[in-house]
Amino acid sequence: MDSSFKTAEGRFNYRVAGLIVHDEKLLIMNDENQPYYYVPGGRVKLHEKSEDAIRREIKEELSLEVNIKRMLWVNENFFEEATLKEKFHEICFFYLLELQDEEFYVRGNEFSVNEEGKIHTYYWKSFEDLIDLNVYPEFLKRNLKELDQPIKHIVEKR
Repeated sequence: MDSSFKTAEGRFNYRVAGLIVHDEKLLIMNDENQPYYYVPGGRVKLHEKSEDAIRREIKEELSLEVNIKRMLWVNENFFEEATLKEKFHEICFFYLLELQDEEFYVRGNEFSVNEEGKIHTYYWKSFEDLIDLNVYPEFLKRNLKELDQPIKHIVEKR
């Protein structure tokens, strides 16, 4: 069971997200009919460690095994999802990841994956290109140059 629940006031999510960086580019994704991009990840299951959750999510989404280099950020995010028009309160742990198989990089700068009928399109974008894109959470663009810094707690409200 996912660590997520819905109330009359909105939805709470406990998530993990993984940053995969290669040649000063970040792997981001977009879902069909969504006006925004984000990094791979997903909900943590009840009684699941966050490190296990990010490994599972990357395996489910990209069929990849990853190593966790380190935790980067703990994010408290309060937002209204653009398509669903639903208010969210989300806690997300962001991890810097490295791939166990470097052959993944030959997929190209854009590719799509069908995950249980849902089409995700992935893009390798330079840190500079991200500035002009609608990427969530917004702090990602500001903090990408600080991947070697201590774990940071970030609160966003939009």
